[in-house]
Amino acid sequence: MTSKLEAWLARLSDPSGPNPQWSPAPFSDTELALLPKILDAAGRHNIRPGLVRNLGLQLRMAPEAFVSGEPARSRTVIDALMARANDLRLQDVARAVLLSNAAREILTDVAESALPVVLIKGVDLAESAYGGLHARTFSDIDLLVRPQAEEALGQILASHGFTAHLPSKKRVEHTERQWTRTDAHGGVILVEVHTDLVHAPELRARQTLTYDLYAAPAAGGATPAAKLVLCALHGATSHLFGRLQYVVDGLMVARSGVDPTELRQRTLRSGALLPVATMLRLAHRLYGCEPSHALLGALGPVPWAGLEQLMITPAMVLSAKSTHRWRLLPQRYMYRRLLRMTGKPA
Repeated sequence: MTSKLEAWLARLSDPSGPNPQWSPAPFSDTELALLPKILDAAGRHNIRPGLVRNLGLQLRMAPEAFVSGEPARSRTVIDALMARANDLRLQDVARAVLLSNAAREILTDVAESALPVVLIKGVDLAESAYGGLHARTFSDIDLLVRPQAEEALGQILASHGFTAHLPSKKRVEHTERQWTRTDAHGGVILVEVHTDLVHAPELRARQTLTYDLYAAPAAGGATPAAKLVLCALHGATSHLFGRLQYVVDGLMVARSGVDPTELRQRTLRSGALLPVATMLRLAHRLYGCEPSHALLGALGPVPWAGLEQLMITPAMVLSAKSTHRWRLLPQRYMYRRLLRMTGKPA
């Protein structure tokens, strides 16, 4: 069952504006202590920019729909809530600009060396699908590289002051390496270098997304269809859709315009039929996204679709960062088992 707080997350998390699919009851005078928690939940789900924008809209256009009762009693709490929200939004933007600038420095050298490397996820999605760095939070820089070019990319990262971190023996087979450097403000900039977006070996036997499948000219380049597959595989294989952001990523890419024929082709090449179907279904059910619904229909039959819908539900995604998320762990791990049974032949 979805809580009031989770319903408001669904209502306020669409970067394009308040989500009409959800009309939660307002918080009462006795529930004012819950209001700051909405920002905490938005941070855990990585959907703070959209939520802060929509919260401001909600309070300007229909404050009584958000908090009922005597306005004078809630005014102090709401003012403090918006002050904190705007402070956090400025911090998010500052961090995004810092990471974007670092990424551009790296990519300038990558381009000069003609290396098969492409920027993925955070910085790229913010600029290509969300409308700018102000609209999506991210905490690192992600690069997808052809394995043969990983050493040359490492030399470029080292020349920019980054230090490689060797993976533990347990994770040595995962297709991800980390590089860090201290930023000018005493923080850390993390670069994650991927040779396959699907990290777990047991899943990579069924699902895969390499540079050649994602960005190489022979595959069609990094188109919106490619980015939708990437978002779905990242949300499913790395996180089991454990944050609302993974659904919102798919929502925004679908709205940007995706060719349905190309999407099906790329989905089948990567063994990503189940992850893509899950993400599109969630985008439609949570946000009423008609482009996602149309793309889901264009995928054709999806094996285990009936069971998949029971495993990853809108309520599960909304509560994935709540204190009662442990109740839903069995169905999330059943979904992982489905991933191991579907996709490309092992």
